[in-house]
Amino acid sequence: MTAERTLPSEAGTVIVGAGCVGCSAAYHLAERGREDIVVVDQGPLFETGGSTSHAPGLVFQTAGNKLMSRMAQYTQDLYTELDSYRQCGGIEVAYTPERMDFLKRKREWGQSYGIEGGQLLSPEEVEAEIPQFDSEAIHGGYYVPTDGKADAVSASEAMAQHAMDRGAAEFYGHTTVEDIEREGGEVQAVVTDAGRIEADEVLVATNIWGPLFGEMVDFDVPLVPCAHQYLVSDELDELAGADRELEQPILRHQDYSLYFRQHGECYGIGSYNHEPLLVDPEDIEDPAEAEEMPSVREFTEEHFYENTHPDHDRSAYDAARELVPALGDCEFDYRINGMFSFTPDGMPVLGEAEDTEGLWWALAIWVTQSGGAGNVVAEWMTEGTPRLDGDPVDVTGAHVSRFQSHAGAREYARARGGQQYREVYQLIHPREQPGDHRGLRRSPFYHHQENLDAEFFDSGGWEVPQWYECNEELADEYDVPDREGWRGEGWSKAQGVEHLAVRDGVAMVDMTTFTGIEVAGEGACEFLQGLLTNDVDVSPGKMRYAAMLNEDGGVLADLTVSRLGDERFLLFTGGGSSATLHSRWVREHAPDDGSVSITVHDSGLSGVGVFGPDSRDVLQPLVETGLSNDAFPFYSVRETYLNGIPVTMLRLSYAGELGWEVYTPMEYGAQLWEEIEEAGADHDIVPMGWKALDSASMEKGYRLWGTDLTPEYTPFEAGIGFAVDMDTDFVGKAALERQREAGIDRQLVPITLDESGEVVDTGAPVVVDEVVGYAARADYGYTVDAGIVYAYLPTEYAEAGCSVTIRYEGEEYPATVRDEPLFDADMEKMLR
Repeated sequence: MTAERTLPSEAGTVIVGAGCVGCSAAYHLAERGREDIVVVDQGPLFETGGSTSHAPGLVFQTAGNKLMSRMAQYTQDLYTELDSYRQCGGIEVAYTPERMDFLKRKREWGQSYGIEGGQLLSPEEVEAEIPQFDSEAIHGGYYVPTDGKADAVSASEAMAQHAMDRGAAEFYGHTTVEDIEREGGEVQAVVTDAGRIEADEVLVATNIWGPLFGEMVDFDVPLVPCAHQYLVSDELDELAGADRELEQPILRHQDYSLYFRQHGECYGIGSYNHEPLLVDPEDIEDPAEAEEMPSVREFTEEHFYENTHPDHDRSAYDAARELVPALGDCEFDYRINGMFSFTPDGMPVLGEAEDTEGLWWALAIWVTQSGGAGNVVAEWMTEGTPRLDGDPVDVTGAHVSRFQSHAGAREYARARGGQQYREVYQLIHPREQPGDHRGLRRSPFYHHQENLDAEFFDSGGWEVPQWYECNEELADEYDVPDREGWRGEGWSKAQGVEHLAVRDGVAMVDMTTFTGIEVAGEGACEFLQGLLTNDVDVSPGKMRYAAMLNEDGGVLADLTVSRLGDERFLLFTGGGSSATLHSRWVREHAPDDGSVSITVHDSGLSGVGVFGPDSRDVLQPLVETGLSNDAFPFYSVRETYLNGIPVTMLRLSYAGELGWEVYTPMEYGAQLWEEIEEAGADHDIVPMGWKALDSASMEKGYRLWGTDLTPEYTPFEAGIGFAVDMDTDFVGKAALERQREAGIDRQLVPITLDESGEVVDTGAPVVVDEVVGYAARADYGYTVDAGIVYAYLPTEYAEAGCSVTIRYEGEEYPATVRDEPLFDADMEKMLR
């Protein structure tokens, strides 16, 4: 290690934070040939005083999403190579039948995401692995043999030593960063108490101190430090003579927010079973002044021996000794409240700052994903696209630019971060909605929708109707299969009613969350030709469907591109994180010569989709332009008026029916809804939520960005090669040329469950003797009367007619690969 504090005056890369994430990034940057790396930390190397220093290091690899699972797998592989990982296995137990069903699904996620060896255990089999355990308290468990314990401090030192041995990095402890200098939209230097270091790039990997570094660069980091409890018992008779080389599996008791690990003849308890203990980053001590490590606070007995968790009915102590009775008679020799951090959605913060080139973030990462996160960010910094172990990876859910502007508010970050803490082990349905900070962003139609009993979901702060309970009154007119258990939570028969009603007549959909990106100027066409996959040099009034790719050919977005004039284009993408991520990519690739202007209408437009066979009859009396096929062909655009309201009308329909999307400035929105609703009354127009729109689009074979389309896959693999014009030059073309020459080995295909009425959820494995894919998207097709799954399968299994099995909650569902689209293959509905 570098003992003295004579810092270099310049470096290629400065990493702030020498915990497991910062050290992983340095290690992987060195592996990729980077030199001239300087890592600084305010604490001592390598027990720096941050979360790495006190973390128990449990690595449970199976998570609810692919990115977190894959980063955890990579971490256990890497730390095993570094001799900083003990592969003792991991068991998660079920206290309730509902949790046991969850563990069945979790095991299936593991199968889908490549975690090998996972198995379900009976209570007796759990007790055989952990003898001091009371098997009568549980219904079973989920066991992964490669789960285990990481020594995060040892791993950090090993990774740092590797980078230093290569001559690529220097590490400096007891060095406090006082500022990050920027100029002209670029990072310039890191200012420390021991000197100033000019740098081309800076990576902030400071975890619980992240918001303080955000203040240095005028970025509100949406992260809150939280404290949770960890205790280690004195020696237990039940563990007397324990062989340290044959340690028991780590254990999770998620129904009471607890985890356990063996420490030789002692037993450790980690508890989230208390009210959220949130910490202001400003209140965390400086390591130079702290008597103990800054990320550790005094143990608060009331949070262990009393029940303070709002969702539990007993204390952590009572729940722990029920599961492990030996803990009832022991003393605890080590007791802390240790800090770590949560974001509003519980995911990490990764990527380069939007407004400062060369400033990178890697925050809110646990030991479990630390090795993988360092690999991802190092690949991203050196290659320009995020990869994990050399393979494309979808970091959308962890991208620093996924947050909307309100997420930076301290109150919001604390409330949502606290909720993530409270629910970290809870049995939370993916469709369950947060209760706080709702109604932040509402379309002009919101109060009309409330009167129609809309069920709102939160999407990037927007209140988005998923269905309308008023439509359940029509359930007798349509045959909508019931959904039982987990599949029926966060669902209503109204979805099926709305789906079938749009096929029969006409429906209206709130499209306000869609983001319009206006590109104008004499260089607009040339710019978009070089950015998008399709040929957008069409006549004014025409539209194109196109993809936006990264350099690896991975799909970053799919958009409609409307040419409004010779030098005016309007791109539409989705809402939520796509509003910020996609518009950022467009802005960053725009020429800086003034030939192009970009206006992002992320909150400036409201829109109504009018879809269904009667949509022309509803709209034609209202608008000044003709709506016939001759006057307004499919995939064309018009700027016109609807009863005096200025509107931009796009002839397309995500439902796969005749229809138009109608957009207007936000202030005209309420009137737009009212005019369409009134005109539609004679046609029994139905308000339609996004759940029905999603299921209708699946029948039609339309893609959904974030599920069917992600940066992991190219347009050829995703089945949207028709939106690629290889005669044009665009970002990612070289990668597509290589793939076209080599051929694809996987393909997105529709699969239908053979038995009518059955439906599964996303993440379910697709099996042909072995797992060959998983449900990227799943729902019920109410028109085709079958459960639908879209999955990427090896090409040998992607042929229509191939029989597969979908595995869900331990059951096997026969299914068949189909040709697409499943509905209206001849386009008769949309072109009528």
